[in-house]
Formats: sequence, structure tokens, C-alpha cells
Amino acid sequence: MLQPSFAKGREIVYGTDFGSPIPDLARSVLQDPSQLQLASQRMAAHLHAAQGGSASAGVFLCSLARADSIDRLIIMKAEHQEGVRLRQTVDDDGVISFEVEHLDELILGRAAQVYKIALLWISPTSDRLTGLMVDRQNGQGYADYFLDRYLGFELVHQAEKLTEDFVKSMGRFLKSSSLSDEKKLRYGGAIAAVLESPTPSLNASNFVRDFIDREDRDELIALLPQQVLANEFRKDTTLVSSAIGGLRVRTQHGVIIQASTGAIDSGLVEVSDTSIVINDNPESYDLSKGPR
Repeated sequence: MLQPSFAKGREIVYGTDFGSPIPDLARSVLQDPSQLQLASQRMAAHLHAAQGGSASAGVFLCSLARADSIDRLIIMKAEHQEGVRLRQTVDDDGVISFEVEHLDELILGRAAQVYKIALLWISPTSDRLTGLMVDRQNGQGYADYFLDRYLGFELVHQAEKLTEDFVKSMGRFLKSSSLSDEKKLRYGGAIAAVLESPTPSLNASNFVRDFIDREDRDELIALLPQQVLANEFRKDTTLVSSAIGGLRVRTQHGVIIQASTGAIDSGLVEVSDTSIVINDNPESYDLSKGPR
């Protein structure tokens, strides 16, 4: 039932100590299945403590599985559902009756929402804890707390995470009150151009040197994670695809209207030959007229 989800799973590995008890608990269960009950209780308590107050309520499941002759541990957070089971019976006189049973412990029905899944095992070649992680609540992204704060793992392929960290840092930088509107527009255009360019790698230090005015560099450098700043890495926009691309219109009156791909795909912004409509605002912009 879970196999289709793992087709889009991210490869994860235990390497950096994030202070999570999950790696030790997972290893103990994989080496001694009798530890499953007590270990799963601690895993559930840790999930409750690690997730934010805005996280969706759900049911925690910890289970052992076996695939390709390797023992594996499934950790899952899923939506709690209720349902009704109908049973038909026929007595000796041929009278048909129905028994209806209320089920309040469903978690894997066809319409159930599976929020987050981790499949963990001990690599037979390196003896390291490795696995797959799926976060079905966040589309292309994933909840940071689930990967490091809860599981205590890190991505095997770091390119998408480093690209996301770079974009998030730039986002915080562009909100700085010390920047003029002209600089925000110029710097924002530079980051969009770099992300959309065919260049396969991204070098944050070169970006700061080439596109950021000297007096603003220290502020941006302070916001960039050291791992992003110190390395040139493969550019992977998987986690930030909704923040780039999209629509950019310069009207005949000099007004620039820009919308991300995500805003257009979600229907928040609609474009026709003569107007742009923002659906959370009752007004629209008539492209044939000047700014209001």
C-alpha cells in the first residue's frame, strides 16, 4: 500500500548528529525486533515534541517490514479516519440481515491522507543507517523538522537543499529595510536570472561579488549558511520551482507586474489579453491604462 509513495522518496542517511533519538531507536529495533513496542512509544513522543503547534493532527505508526532480504523500519504519520463496516448474514430460514460496525481506528483507507513516511534500514555494505523519506503534505518540498529535528537524518543529495537555503536567504535579504526599492528589484532580478539560467552550478560567493553592491554584501553574507557560502554546488530548483519563472509584464506606462509560477498555477493570478486579475483582490489591472 505504501510502495507508490516511495517512488518519489528522498534518499536520506544518518551522518550528522542532530540530537534526535530516532537513529539509535531505529537501529535497536532493526537488530532486535522485540524492542519495537517500547521504542515506538519513544518515537511517537519525540514526534509530538518535534513538530510545531500548527502541524496537522494524525496517527503515528511504527512497523517492521522486509524487502530484498533486508529488515526495514517504517515510521509513518497518517490521517485518522473513521468508517463503517457492513456485513451481510443469512440465517437458517433464509432471512437476510445486516450487521453494521463502527470503525474508529482506520489510518490507511483509500481516501486517507498519509502525511509523512520514513523507511529506514541498515546498509549491508556500510553498516550505516540509510533510508527513504516521503513528505506528502508539502508537494515538492518537505518539513525541515521531520528530516533533521525528528528523524535526525540528512539528504544524500544536498543540491536541492543548498539551492533552497540560498533562495530563502536571498528572500530574507530582500525584505531588509536598509535596501531601496530599486535595489530590491535589481537584486531580485539577478537571483531569478541565475536560477533560470542554463548554468548547472551555483556559486554564492560569486553571486555576491557579481550582483550585490559592496555596501550591502556583509548583510547578505551574514544571512547565508556557511555550507552554501563555502561551496559551489549543483543547482537544483526542485524545492523552489514555484518561486521562479512565471509572469513578468512591463506595461506601456512603465509599470512592472510580476507573478510566480505558483501564483498562476493556483489561480491566484489570471492573465488575459487586456487585463491581469488578482483573485484575492476585487480590482484588476487594465493593461491599456496607466497605474491607479
